Amino acid sequence: MDTNQYMDMFLDESHEHLQSLNDGLLSLEDNMEDTSVVNEIFRNAHTLKGMSATMGYNKIAELTHEMEDVLDLIRNDKLRLDENIIDILFKCVDSLEQMIDNVGNGDPEDLVDVSDLVKQLSKISKGDVPEAKGAAAPAAAPEKAAEPAAPSIELTDVDRDVIKQAKEKGLLAIHVKVTLAETCLLKSARSYMVMNTLDELGDVIKSVPSAEDLEQEKFDRSFDVIIITASEPKQVEEAINSISEIAEIQTNVIDPDAQAEPKAAEKAPEKKAEAAKATPAKKAAPAKKAPAKKPAAHKKPHQSQSVRVDIDKLDSLMNLMGELVINKVRLEQIGQTHRIAELTETLEQMDRVTTDLQNIVMKVRMVPVSSVFNRFPRMVRDIAKELNKEINLTIEGEETELDRTVIDEIGDPIMHLLRNSCDHGVEEPDVREAKGKPRTGEVGLIARHEGNNVVIMVTDDGAGIDADKIRSKAVEKGMISQEEADKMDDAEAVRLIFLPGFSTADHISDISGRGVGMDVVRSKIEALSGHVDVETKIDEGSVFKIKLPLTLAIIQAMMVQVQEEMYAIPLGSIDSTINIQPTDIQTIQNKEVIVLRGEIIPIIRMEQVLQVPHVKDAEDMFVVVVHTGEAKAGIVVDNLIGQQEIVIKALGSLFSGLKMFTGATVLGDGRIALILDVAAMMQ
Repeated sequence: MDTNQYMDMFLDESHEHLQSLNDGLLSLEDNMEDTSVVNEIFRNAHTLKGMSATMGYNKIAELTHEMEDVLDLIRNDKLRLDENIIDILFKCVDSLEQMIDNVGNGDPEDLVDVSDLVKQLSKISKGDVPEAKGAAAPAAAPEKAAEPAAPSIELTDVDRDVIKQAKEKGLLAIHVKVTLAETCLLKSARSYMVMNTLDELGDVIKSVPSAEDLEQEKFDRSFDVIIITASEPKQVEEAINSISEIAEIQTNVIDPDAQAEPKAAEKAPEKKAEAAKATPAKKAAPAKKAPAKKPAAHKKPHQSQSVRVDIDKLDSLMNLMGELVINKVRLEQIGQTHRIAELTETLEQMDRVTTDLQNIVMKVRMVPVSSVFNRFPRMVRDIAKELNKEINLTIEGEETELDRTVIDEIGDPIMHLLRNSCDHGVEEPDVREAKGKPRTGEVGLIARHEGNNVVIMVTDDGAGIDADKIRSKAVEKGMISQEEADKMDDAEAVRLIFLPGFSTADHISDISGRGVGMDVVRSKIEALSGHVDVETKIDEGSVFKIKLPLTLAIIQAMMVQVQEEMYAIPLGSIDSTINIQPTDIQTIQNKEVIVLRGEIIPIIRMEQVLQVPHVKDAEDMFVVVVHTGEAKAGIVVDNLIGQQEIVIKALGSLFSGLKMFTGATVLGDGRIALILDVAAMMQ
């Protein structure tokens, strides 16, 4: 079988199961008695194993198989869970992630050596738990005790009536016991093949376990079936024998008049070998066991509610939508220029349709931030263990949605902020206790909508940031002069942590202290047309606040004119537009400013920024007041054209040095307008 066509699906689903395994283990670590979580972890490991085996990745299947053995003992109360087992399972998840990443990159899965983990899991399954905190029941004995999992079939009165009617018609009722091979990985697939074969020979009227349990692999290696057939027992055995990975088949003709139950077939030695979901195991009975099929029938409508779409297709759809918006604006200009009534009416309808279409396309591109947030609980857990700290991570608003292009980029900044909070923010338990705080530090990751923006906050109840220490470090590193440091208020001083190479760490560790984290955060966020700020109080904690646009594809902008050229300023960055006289401009410390409602606002002259020849000031000057965080500035322009919907186009690597522009857009008349980067202009 050529598995390459299924590779993308395998990788996507594998990463989903790995994330679920991580989440489940974190939850289990908090409450080791929660068997429902163990069952969920078992199902994810079991599905991942079956998928890997199907794709031919035997090392992944082997490791997940050993994980299943341990998890099965835990969920059946035959093994006491402790921190050592949790740690080993976490290592298994990490190794699985590496192997799957290797497979995705075209490398062999066995680049990661998992032999030691397999041995450790195997020992645990046999009752040899290293330094276990709780008593572990030997695994080998319980598994043998579990052999009667495929019991004799108890016949109901309805079953006996069906068998009697079959006998009157000259048909046989045969009890078939099938034992799968010990090495069988895909038990559900094998059971389906057996049931399918039996369906071709006659009617299956009963199975133990039920068809649903067979499909979900809730059985050991053996299962029992009663079939009404015209075939002889030997013919039934031969038909099943043609299926691979069948260890043993036993048949027994049932006498409906006998009082005794059909005799259970001889039991075989057993080793756990559950595998992934396969094709449903068909109906267990024509009429009697129909309920076994109902759950699957209810799931079908739900499965059709969503489809996987290639990201490139979404990008193409977005680009086509952008072209449609550009041409719509062009048609509007033609209609206004030539005053064509029919065209204007048609464009009004087209405007409604394109707006609805645009909203749908934008929503399709929206992804919950949970896709990024989900990986951080495990990271915080590992950092806390490494630093010998007690940290509780709280996540809020993970259902908040962002454009996919933004989602792809925010992972690293959030990771740096969380690392910073765990390392620099949250104190060690003894220190917290001495301060009268709980020994466990609280770190929060919060997302919420604010207008056309999404705000993501990383909070902690730690030591806070000492503004005096920041000032002295900045002066010591030569980043600012002592005079500049003295003039700074505490809020300005704290923002110095975002300067390149700045760090207050006394030693370099794997977690932080290399002086790159906060600079990376600011650079990444500003590249996304966002803003990052920090608020802090000594011994109360810190709040890092990231503000991001909902989307980076189609935005509302104010079109302005500077001499002959048109520019776009994102509407989300604009506070207001005002008219001023040249006499309203004052000079403070060699910088031009205006006073607006009692607030001093610095002036940015576009002519100077763009380095174009100065033209005599008009009697009325247009100023666009913009903001980045708490800071404001007034951009002087020659004319205000009006608000317009624009499609952002990347400038490409050739213009990467132009820091004052975030991109460009195509206007309705075909001209190009550059989009101003407000944050870069205000620096």
